[in-house]
Amino acid sequence: MRLATKILLAFALLLLSTLAAVVFFTGRTAGREMRGALLQNEMLPNHMLARELAAYFSANQSWNGAEIVLSAPGPIQQMRNARWLVVDLDGRVAVDSAGELTGEPFEMPPEAVSVPIRQGERMFGQLVSMSGSARNPEEPLLSAVNRVLWGTAATAGIAGLAIALVLSRSLTSPLRQLTAAVRRFARGERGLSLPAPSGDEVGDLTRSFQGMMSEIERQEILRKEMTADIAHELRTPLSVIRANLDALSDGVYPLTTENLTPIRESAELLDRLVEELRTLELADAGRLELEKSEVDPARLMRRVAARFTPRAEARAQKLEILPAEELPPLAADLQRLEQILGNLLDNALRHTPGGGTIRLGGVTNGTAVSIFVEDTGPGIPPDALARVFERFYRLDSGRARDEGGSGLGLAIARKLAEAHGGTLTAENRVEGGARFVLKIPAKPE
Repeated sequence: MRLATKILLAFALLLLSTLAAVVFFTGRTAGREMRGALLQNEMLPNHMLARELAAYFSANQSWNGAEIVLSAPGPIQQMRNARWLVVDLDGRVAVDSAGELTGEPFEMPPEAVSVPIRQGERMFGQLVSMSGSARNPEEPLLSAVNRVLWGTAATAGIAGLAIALVLSRSLTSPLRQLTAAVRRFARGERGLSLPAPSGDEVGDLTRSFQGMMSEIERQEILRKEMTADIAHELRTPLSVIRANLDALSDGVYPLTTENLTPIRESAELLDRLVEELRTLELADAGRLELEKSEVDPARLMRRVAARFTPRAEARAQKLEILPAEELPPLAADLQRLEQILGNLLDNALRHTPGGGTIRLGGVTNGTAVSIFVEDTGPGIPPDALARVFERFYRLDSGRARDEGGSGLGLAIARKLAEAHGGTLTAENRVEGGARFVLKIPAKPE
């Protein structure tokens, strides 16, 4: 059953039950109030007839001929078909509209209704109705009231169902359009246009789907770019290996250690690239195993800096470890943290000109330790800040490839940071240069 039909049926059931309850309780209340008003004002037909009989007896001092009062036209004409008895003060039937019990002693049957015949304080007898119709003299008016109620309910019901139909269609129309767009998107169509989202929950759903489509399309573009980048990265060392092997097999190059070196270096590059891709895939799948232990952040920074100091000196660069406050220990994988900081320092050294400075330091940040690497290089272009952690993204692709960069270092560093429950962010320093901040939770005490 479609959603529009469900909404329409639910609204119809609610409307029907509500209108039926309104008609039922309004009818009962109207009948009760009407009877009370008639009784209170003595406007019931049997009360009116009792007053006429009291006036007749007061004028004639006898019930002889009182049948004319029961048969005369008047305001209670609708009650003339009822059977009436006039019972005197001795308990005998003085007048019987049917002429059967006149002069007989009278015993009140259960179904009878009696009204005293009096004038002021004087009591002349009782008027007894032997017909049930005298019990409900308000029935004609109640019937009219009920007809009006049911007519109003029917009109309101039809109008309500029409409104429900319009509302259900207006609610489900964007859902149908969204469903059609989802199916088209699932079939591979891209660049779909959706109706302008409204301000309700359906609009929120439309905006969420638009965001999902944009993200999927972006991921597909990144995947295609990554596939092309992987192919390019693999092609270069494979070309070197093949060219050198062909030269060796053809006798162009003699089989020497020097001529085998490019093949070995290209094989090492392939091995490193494959290992980096494997690390990324394990991190994405949440299957990256960490061998955690207690790590001293200050000692970690000294060890990593010591590895890169010779390289910095060879480039006339200065690598500084800033004085750090007392940093709490970390519960982390030492080798993975060294890999993160190694990638950050390698990136800083490659983008800092000769004579520049790279600084490594750390601070306590609440329950975490922030280790930062900053340089005095040209910094990161504003439009590249959001992409520096993407796979195979390079600010200067030619120079990065010449220096052996695969474009995966920062992507791996961020994934490793996230595997530790931390973060890795990039920003530009006000003084110039880039700043990378690794934030790792401290070891619980």
